Amino acid sequence: MVGAAERRIGTGAGRDSGAVIRFTIVVLCLLGTACVYVACIVVVAGGHIEVLFGLIPWLASTALATIVVVTAWALIGASRQRLTARHRLTAARISQLAEAIAHLEPAERARAKRQLIDRLDLTLGALREVVERRPEARAELVAGGLAARVERELATAKNRWDRVSAVGILGLLGAESSIEPLRRALDDPDADVAYAAAQALSLYASPTAYIALLSALKRERIPAARVANMLEAFRAPQARELIERWAQSDLPRVRYWVAYLLGSLGDPRSAPVIERLAHDPDDDVRANAAESLANFPNERLLARLMADESWVVRSHAAKAAGVSGLESLVPQLAELLEDRSWWVRQNATIALAGLGEAAFPYLLAQLHSHDRFARNKAAEALIRGGHAARQIERLITGGEDEIDDAWTFLVALGRAEALGTIETAARTASSEDARERLLSVLAAVGTEQAQRAAEQLAGR
Repeated sequence: MVGAAERRIGTGAGRDSGAVIRFTIVVLCLLGTACVYVACIVVVAGGHIEVLFGLIPWLASTALATIVVVTAWALIGASRQRLTARHRLTAARISQLAEAIAHLEPAERARAKRQLIDRLDLTLGALREVVERRPEARAELVAGGLAARVERELATAKNRWDRVSAVGILGLLGAESSIEPLRRALDDPDADVAYAAAQALSLYASPTAYIALLSALKRERIPAARVANMLEAFRAPQARELIERWAQSDLPRVRYWVAYLLGSLGDPRSAPVIERLAHDPDDDVRANAAESLANFPNERLLARLMADESWVVRSHAAKAAGVSGLESLVPQLAELLEDRSWWVRQNATIALAGLGEAAFPYLLAQLHSHDRFARNKAAEALIRGGHAARQIERLITGGEDEIDDAWTFLVALGRAEALGTIETAARTASSEDARERLLSVLAAVGTEQAQRAAEQLAGR
């Protein structure tokens, strides 16, 4: 058995800073009180006793306030010390249990497990500390009946924080028998308990626990986004098959997260399910399916989704088209620069900028579009893709034909309200000749803003 020296909870490793602060406050209060009474004596000795009577209410209030503050501070400090001591003692007792029972005879070992576990004053923090230090203690505690005891406490506890602690302990113990009680806890009327149960299930590695956690997606009191994050981290061996079973759910929110999770897994075998979800009647489901298509490139399906009636779907489809690198979709992406939704235009811009040289001819054409927004976004994509920087370099260092082409491009870029790039280049030009060429571009743009920028740079 563990000796007395090992059982002792050490507190001498360092001074308790809380106790020092409490002692200091008490001393200061006492000194303050003493000073007040000395002042009273001086007042009485000076023959001003009527002044003293006037001060009595204030003295009484001060004394009462001092007593209340010191008492409250002492109680808080003592409570914290008790919690700390309980945590340390519980962790020590769990460790003793796990170590000591290994050296007993089988009959005595079973009896000792039942006796100690039934009486163990368990805290979640203490159990976590022991499990992290000695992972094998988890199996010993489960074999001793601790999981069963906590399952009973979960079923009977009235206080929600007791139930939260219980599901946390069950998650750390990881007993298969606890999966069903944790699944039931997902329906707890208290949202904190339900969410804690989902977290506990995410600590398992079994398909049964994964199925139970998947069911949390349909429970409105638990944030579905957080459940999805737990499922992503879970990575059960049969995750794909288990997720796909929920693709036929009657709840759009469940189908929405199915599309997201399958896209996150990126398994090509999920392509048929993603295609089915891309035809879902719910806009958000189609949008998530569209974004997941970045992992399952499907030119025909993405082209259809980029023409969807919902701007959310068109936006996600444009993003997926860029990520998938399908250059054949460039013409349709360029048309989306004229879309009525800002998000669609923005995602199309980013996609076109990422597709590189294949997109430049279409972007150059959109620089002259009748749609102001399309011109703006085409200019943004050309700047993002580095094409504008290369044309500035050609204007400065190229031959006569290159200079003419670059000058024409930069004028169109400026008329698309992208003067900032040209102004910056002129401001940082390495030679006077380069600056003059860029100033001539600003002058040719012809807008009031361009003229003002050219005058400011020329005056510098």
